[in-house]
Amino acid sequence: MRLPDNPENSVTGQLTFLNNAVENATGTVNLRATIPNEGHRFWPGRFVNIRLVLSTIHGAVLVPANAPQMSGKGSFVYVVKQDSTVEQRQVSLGQRQGDLIVVEKGVEAGERVVTNGQLGVTPGGKVRIDQPRDAGSPSTNGTK
Repeated sequence: MRLPDNPENSVTGQLTFLNNAVENATGTVNLRATIPNEGHRFWPGRFVNIRLVLSTIHGAVLVPANAPQMSGKGSFVYVVKQDSTVEQRQVSLGQRQGDLIVVEKGVEAGERVVTNGQLGVTPGGKVRIDQPRDAGSPSTNGTK
């Protein structure tokens, strides 16, 4: 739980109640949680930002959410091989976390995927790998 005016400081609590009905007028579901309130920062009716962690996937393979593409056969990504050629792989996608998405099947940890310029990529074709300007994960540009 985070306060909108202080998003850096989060507080972890326990979900204690989940209503099984969605309110028609607002589209909301009522929840109740128990949280520590040291400093008396929380009070009834105060607006907070909540993030519910439903499950944790250990060792998940994450790719940027813009890497997967759709075809008639389902989702796929272009995987860059050692010789800078690409292969198209069908993938099974899981939950999304921010700008990343879990790949349940189809890509192994450490493999590089095309994240930009997928329209110019053909299976077996060569790609140019652009190094990112920041210290984030490497991106590839799928141009010939």
